[in-house]
Amino acid sequence: MGIDEWIQRLPKVELHVHLEGSLRPATLFALAERNDVTLGARSAEELTGLYRFGSFEDFGRLFMTGLRVLRNAEDFADATVALAAELAAQNVRYAEVTTSPMGHHHRGIALAEYAAGLDEGRRRARAEHGVEIGWICDIVRNAEAPDSHRTVDFLLGPDAPEAVVGLGLGGVEHGFPPELFASSFAKARANGLASLPHAGETAGPASIWGALRALKADRVGHGIRCLDDPALVAHLAEQRIPLEVAPASNVALRLVQDAESHVLGELARAGLAVTLNTDDPAYFQTTLNDELRTAHDLHGFSRQALLEAQITALSASYAPAATKAAVARELQETRP
Repeated sequence: MGIDEWIQRLPKVELHVHLEGSLRPATLFALAERNDVTLGARSAEELTGLYRFGSFEDFGRLFMTGLRVLRNAEDFADATVALAAELAAQNVRYAEVTTSPMGHHHRGIALAEYAAGLDEGRRRARAEHGVEIGWICDIVRNAEAPDSHRTVDFLLGPDAPEAVVGLGLGGVEHGFPPELFASSFAKARANGLASLPHAGETAGPASIWGALRALKADRVGHGIRCLDDPALVAHLAEQRIPLEVAPASNVALRLVQDAESHVLGELARAGLAVTLNTDDPAYFQTTLNDELRTAHDLHGFSRQALLEAQITALSASYAPAATKAAVARELQETRP
């Protein structure tokens, strides 16, 4: 069996994919037409040409433009189902999908409307595509006052969506260290939510140490800059703290020069618990199958190593027990 067919058949878990970054041009354009939003393109095909970034800040601006097409519960549900269809086509069985509630609330979207859309989308994802979804709702660190607790209070309130597994921390790292948000994460953890921040993507090891020490991170989103600090690498390896690595994202945002020079292989050789992810797959024009193939072709991941990365992702996930058991059985039956 060829590598592409084997990767396609491999049962998969994804831990780091943003709902708002999963809108492929066809979906984004359809939602824009529905809501009379001008995107600066006359067709879905023309939209693809806009997905070019010179920096993380450039990407952030385009990302915020894309948010404007999400206006009501139907939009959020349709976006979720579109993502689920794409995941199902790659045999992704479970995904933890990040979404930013206050980013939408700041635009005037009622949080109850937002949550209703997520709930309906999650229900349809399971019914129509067999994909189970858990939500990670994140604080956009450069857009939320650290002591406001707006995101975590929403998650602990009556209007929260179902199946929220953790609190995330996204946005601009520089100038907004994890320590600023320690009280929100303490509140989340005290109420049973996992700590799932981004760290060490555009900032260095201090950001990762802050996520571990101040936020008690259960996993680290990205974390590629850990290699700048051997003591941090040793700590992550010893504690088996999973890294949610998204190579195509790092290349698209010019955090690394190209796919060949990505540090994925070095992370794996250092004994770290590496998982493979797409981050914002529409904007970065990737899929989870693509990420696995790149890991195999460019970074020395054998079929067994790809299988083990999926086992690591499943173990690190907060999937329901029945889902976890079912996917574990499927993975055990998979042979390289």
